[in-house]
Amino acid sequence: MSKTNSKTSKRRGSTGAKRAGADVTTKRRRAAVRDGTVSRPKRRAAAAPAVKSQAATSPPSTVRFSHVDKVMFPEAGFTKADLLQYYASVAHLLVPHLRDRPLTLERWPDGVGGGDGPHFWQKNTPTYYPKSIPRARLKDKTGKGVDYALVQDVDALLYLVNQGVVTFHVWPSRVGSLDRPDYVLFDLDPGRRPFADAVRVAKEVRQVLETIGVEAFPKTSGKSGLHVLVPWTQDGDYDEARAWALEAAGEVVRRLPDVATLERRIDARGGRLYLDVMQNARGHHVVAPYVVRGVAAATVSTPLDWAEVNARLTPARFDLKTAPKRFEAKGDLMEALAEG
Repeated sequence: MSKTNSKTSKRRGSTGAKRAGADVTTKRRRAAVRDGTVSRPKRRAAAAPAVKSQAATSPPSTVRFSHVDKVMFPEAGFTKADLLQYYASVAHLLVPHLRDRPLTLERWPDGVGGGDGPHFWQKNTPTYYPKSIPRARLKDKTGKGVDYALVQDVDALLYLVNQGVVTFHVWPSRVGSLDRPDYVLFDLDPGRRPFADAVRVAKEVRQVLETIGVEAFPKTSGKSGLHVLVPWTQDGDYDEARAWALEAAGEVVRRLPDVATLERRIDARGGRLYLDVMQNARGHHVVAPYVVRGVAAATVSTPLDWAEVNARLTPARFDLKTAPKRFEAKGDLMEALAEG
């Protein structure tokens, strides 16, 4: 197995300074959500040339929210205001993981309910969305053009949440280099096995990668599994990245043959945990860190320290009410992936 990269370089900047600034920003955003508006930050640099520019000549200076008292998660008692409040508080962490990446939006216009409420997946951007939200014009399998929304700032993020978006799924690559991923995903789906097996496999993935000097970053999926993400620094495209991940995953399975499998068919897994690397393909998407999942408990896909990946790990404790305090304390544990 070839080496993808050495230890990720030391993170830049002062974490303390970032956190202090984030605290001020968070308080302002919270006040804005309560008032029903949020101020627009300074405009960022223009998007990459591959992005279809939709900038308005006079973009709106605020985002206005509607039906904020709508109950989005009845079992947990969370409203649309709670969801907006959450995304406003984590925007400084989340937006860098979304920026310049085509998005598939998971929308629950009537709320999540018991996890089975009506919802849909959106790739093509409606024409009524503000022109201040840029689009990336890509082609689907039939050759038809699809205008993917891009979230470049907090205004776009909160506008989409106001439209009923609960979960943001991103491409692992960015506009301008869509054929080359920034990172590789190892998706650990325990199925009916205990979550402890996902922990065991994740730790084995880490050990396999450490033997070749590769740093990996774990997070909860926000549902029942774990994700392990690895920066991709080779020159290859998705095919090379997937082949490399398959080789690494194969070594994990050889070490844990009774626990993990690479079998895609459920009836061929023999009750073992599925170690999925096949999502590393152009056009496929990944649940971004810090996003809320469309489940009754409103759990959040949460970055982890490796020391937390142990028998005591309970992903259900990270929800849209409890997670922000954790994120303020820890900062972005996946900053190296946001940098690309």
